[in-house]
Amino acid sequence: MAWLSVTAAALLLAAAAAADPLSEPIRESFNCTLDGSRWPYLLQVPPVEPQAVLIYLHGHYSDENQGMTTGIYNDAFGKLRRECLQRRWAYVTAWYGGNSWMGPVAEAGLADLIGGLRQRWPQQPLFLCGGSMGGSSALIFAVRRAELLDGVAAFCPAADVESFYGLVAASADPTLRNIAAAIKLHYTVEGRDLAAELAARSALRHAERLTMPVYLSHGAADGLIPVAGTRALVERLQALGRTVRYMETPDGGHDTPILEANWPEVLGFLAATAGAK
Repeated sequence: MAWLSVTAAALLLAAAAAADPLSEPIRESFNCTLDGSRWPYLLQVPPVEPQAVLIYLHGHYSDENQGMTTGIYNDAFGKLRRECLQRRWAYVTAWYGGNSWMGPVAEAGLADLIGGLRQRWPQQPLFLCGGSMGGSSALIFAVRRAELLDGVAAFCPAADVESFYGLVAASADPTLRNIAAAIKLHYTVEGRDLAAELAARSALRHAERLTMPVYLSHGAADGLIPVAGTRALVERLQALGRTVRYMETPDGGHDTPILEANWPEVLGFLAATAGAK
């Protein structure tokens, strides 16, 4: 019976996708000024002048295609793409150096991309969001380059990458050890000090720099990135009087915030706080 329910749901999802096709995104690229490399990104543009720009950052082991792929994660990104079209927002999915966890090169490259998007649409608010590594990276970029953003949304993030690195570096789990190795690799580029970079990129340590509206979502039973860091960041932002909204799913796992993302609520929160539609 369960198999029949899953199959029926899959058929309904496929039928809905066929009835509501999304056009292929535009593939573009730009130069990262820090190292001169060429970086790809995907772009979905509404048929009229965009009212805002939303950038989605992919997770660990993924790339810029993740946020444009329909059908995965309960069709989370198909739903997000359609919500952006309905709101007349430009939607961008960016590669940012691989499993970079928003290290120095990733930060510089994303700033380059945002600069280009700002030139294209100078009057429109620009928002940054992502899940897992992408959510962590969105928060890191927001504390590093707050002046470039009008709002940020982070799903299942490592709000304190400093303590998270200590956790994954000490783990025997292959995935967590791979994450630790990636963070160390990208944070120590050109001889940078790992401890200094971890401290500099902790959203919790530098919560006062999050001057823009912040939307956060986490599963209470997340076994990959513990919820405690996000809870602590929410408390800190509330104490600072910041505009913050937090959604926590009881018993929710790591993927739950993306699987159950309420995009009208998320984008509506960002839009309302930035004066967008």
